[in-house]
Amino acid sequence: MKLRNIFIHASLIFVCLCPLSAKRLNSEKIVFSSNRDGNWEIYMMNPDGTRQERLTYDRAVDWEPVISPTGDQILFTSNRAGTRALYLMDIDGRNIRPIFGFDEAYRTQPTWAPKGERIAYAYRVLDGISIHTARTDGTSVELIVHLNSAHSGYPVWSADGSEIAFVVADELHWASRQIRFIDVGTREQETLFPEDHPRMFQPAWSPVDSRIAFVWFKPRRKQQSVFVVNRDSSNLRRVESFVADAPAWSPSGDELVYTEGVVGSDSQIFKVDLTTHKMTQLTTKGSNRSGNWFSPKQLPVSLSASHATTSWGAIKIRNYSKANNN
Repeated sequence: MKLRNIFIHASLIFVCLCPLSAKRLNSEKIVFSSNRDGNWEIYMMNPDGTRQERLTYDRAVDWEPVISPTGDQILFTSNRAGTRALYLMDIDGRNIRPIFGFDEAYRTQPTWAPKGERIAYAYRVLDGISIHTARTDGTSVELIVHLNSAHSGYPVWSADGSEIAFVVADELHWASRQIRFIDVGTREQETLFPEDHPRMFQPAWSPVDSRIAFVWFKPRRKQQSVFVVNRDSSNLRRVESFVADAPAWSPSGDELVYTEGVVGSDSQIFKVDLTTHKMTQLTTKGSNRSGNWFSPKQLPVSLSASHATTSWGAIKIRNYSKANNN
């Protein structure tokens, strides 16, 4: 009997240490949005374009999906409650819930911190658009950037979490777009190519180094291309292509996915190898927009307490211990 009790106790400890929460991805996946079924919904596919699976089913616009660094949740925007707001769902599309409840604030362009403990997003208020961070339960909201004479948006964290890159709009002149960096700790800011008056937007920070991919629109050439540059502004190079949009890095940092308009079709998702320059079209149906690319090989080293245990397991062990001692 004593041996049986020891076995049950050990089994309950194992339950406590092994979470009963949502499933996690065990292979690389790309998440994206598509209107192929008549409405913008969230989809997921393999990096080679196979097994394209629909995750959301709602008459609203579901948009801007990003997989959490822990591989168990997807953060996205939706207007299913009226205004554009931030939502979370489990990796299989279940358990959809609003992060900030059903208020009327306009939040969009979400991104994850490298370890998944916080998110950043653009927040529209009466006097412009600012950038905030928060926990995924909607608490600990913090204002990061607010510009009195311009708008800010498209936040994205550096690989080490020390900086956030974002876009400053309409500060130099109407339709100007510049990429700026802010130190999360000191709040010091630095502009990429400050001497230029470009239209640069949609920055994407490499998950393995200091490179930034971004979209650069050149009105005189009527050209909108994806470029890659080092954080210190060195080694600027054009990647692709004439009408490229929404770049996102592969987990290894050697490929990019992006959206491009196709003649005779809608916008489709492509990936490009940055070494060989080989391009591969991943989608063909409807209009599609890339989200982000996840790999379980790059899970955060230390998961948060919410990912490491479950209250159910703890309660079971406490109850078992009390019963065994009585």
